[in-house]
Amino acid sequence: MRNAASFGAFLAGPLFMALLSRALGPAGYGRWWWTFGILEGAGILGMLASDLWVRREIPRAIQERGSLAGAVDPVVDAVAAGLTIAVSTGLVAAVLLVQLARPLAAAQGDPELAPYLLVLALQPLLWNVTNLFAAALQSIDVLGPVALARGVLLPLIQLGGLLLAWQARLAAPLALALLLSANIVTLIVVAGIYTSHLPLGATLARALRPRRFADALRYGLLLLLPSVLWTLGGKLDLYVLRAHVGPEQVGVYAACLHTAAILPSLRALFDPIAQTQVAALSAVDGGRPLAASLQRMTRLCIFVLLPPFVLLCAVGEIALGILLGRPATGAALPLAILCTGQLLGSLAIGSWLVPMTLPGRLLVAVAGTTLVAKAALLFALVPAHPLLGAAIATAAGTIISLQGQSIVAGWRLRLQLMPAGLSALLLTGALGAGAGWLVFERLSHAHPALAAIGAATAALLPLLALAPWLLAPDERAALRAMFRRSSAESARF
Repeated sequence: MRNAASFGAFLAGPLFMALLSRALGPAGYGRWWWTFGILEGAGILGMLASDLWVRREIPRAIQERGSLAGAVDPVVDAVAAGLTIAVSTGLVAAVLLVQLARPLAAAQGDPELAPYLLVLALQPLLWNVTNLFAAALQSIDVLGPVALARGVLLPLIQLGGLLLAWQARLAAPLALALLLSANIVTLIVVAGIYTSHLPLGATLARALRPRRFADALRYGLLLLLPSVLWTLGGKLDLYVLRAHVGPEQVGVYAACLHTAAILPSLRALFDPIAQTQVAALSAVDGGRPLAASLQRMTRLCIFVLLPPFVLLCAVGEIALGILLGRPATGAALPLAILCTGQLLGSLAIGSWLVPMTLPGRLLVAVAGTTLVAKAALLFALVPAHPLLGAAIATAAGTIISLQGQSIVAGWRLRLQLMPAGLSALLLTGALGAGAGWLVFERLSHAHPALAAIGAATAALLPLLALAPWLLAPDERAALRAMFRRSSAESARF
């Protein structure tokens, strides 16, 4: 619950894109997306998994020393080593982006593209340093302030800057500078939160001569090849689809991707806790306490994900039409397939075990299998069934990637990571999604608004009716206790 504010960044996404398009104009909006792909790749590869390394090392240090107070020294060493990697690679990426800005713009035949790369050259560095401090804070259970900084403060500053750029009709470089300044403010705020819990001065001093740099670098290099493979496959569906259909259909498919991404964004609320549990419990009692914890979190996760899943499957097409400003005909089935892939992939919370405890050839094998399977399905299905084929390939890639890691981890560590009763929960979600879709299909032509309301009601009824019976007895008791405490605290306030 303390981490829930970070979901605000995703909720602000549609408004951010609308203002960005108006502030930069249609051509500038396209240039920004092209540039964002390069910046995102530079950020992922430049991080060298140092944030994940920090998430692994800090809970281990606290576990060994018994408390955070006794583990400050190794915690600071871990953050300092990660900071050295993030800053070094970020500066290298910035220099390369500045040097390549004009050649890349010339290669695209668009000289106006160069300012985008020049102004945003420091973006990967800002992202990675902020993510590193956030990873350290979340690993010591500082969730609420970090979530507010990244999920509320950053979106508000970005939206305010874009609104100013649109109303004042600022030139593109100034609008981009406002976006960059929002990330600078967020970094300062997150660093300030870090200072209130850990010594920032000592961290910066040790980053100049990090004691554990070799360990962090070795861990990052083990994850470099899988990161490259996943980066290559990430946007492959859009490129293959664009070779067979026009931009309007690509836009509908991209809207389906964006909408289905609600599910992994919600799952991300569990990730900091899951990562801390993996780091702290993976070596305790053969991993059995960790397996029990991951099973519990998977059950909690599916109860959070099922309501949006059934709603998206039931009324997603009309929602996409509102988002796009035109009918999204034929989007219902691709959206449902993408949502199914994201749901099944998001339930693989145990997938964090592989990069955090088993990096190397196993992760390369999963990443390579994902890329090959997705590419094969794209080239086989997209020519005949463009949107549907792209959705099937992407959903299959998501399931193979995340569930594959969870299966490999369970097999190697001999742990049962999925909870009992999962099939009943998934069947309940499928019944709700199917009921909602049938209601919508029957009423949508004559009464669109009534169809949306009826479909949403029909979709959620199975969940409301069956959810209490699908909870374990101790989970029902824990929920009742939580509501009693909340009511008592509200009454006192």
